[in-house]
Amino acid sequence: MTLARTNIALLAALLLTGGAQAHSHKLKALEIVHPWCWETQAATKTVAVYMTVRNSARRPDRLVRASASIAEKTELRAGRDAAVKSLEAKAGDELILKRDGPHILLTGVKRRLGAYDAFVMTLVFERAGKIEVEVAVEEASTAEPAEH
Repeated sequence: MTLARTNIALLAALLLTGGAQAHSHKLKALEIVHPWCWETQAATKTVAVYMTVRNSARRPDRLVRASASIAEKTELRAGRDAAVKSLEAKAGDELILKRDGPHILLTGVKRRLGAYDAFVMTLVFERAGKIEVEVAVEEASTAEPAEH
């Protein structure tokens, strides 16, 4: 195969694999990257949701609300014990929702979440507005999923 044909074949392969990109959602200058939670056991009624919010705008934005039909209540948390009214995504920076930091807490979860399941969550930002994201359910593990 000539070099030109090889390059064309590689380009075609890249175009065909476009769907294999990282799990993310865009809303104006915000990119919500890999929303996820751990799988649950049958009796588990509380679930924490994690993600990264990248803000490429010149102005900060705030996550002011989240909701999911699979839960009776959704709270924004600054840490383990601190419910807050909003979480700031600073201009040109990332808001990282993680186990030992800010996250979204779902309580009164209505069903077991199995590994590889997904559910829809609505996020509301002060400036950018509302976006629905798909939350991936990860296998229970001691390590967080790889960054995307």
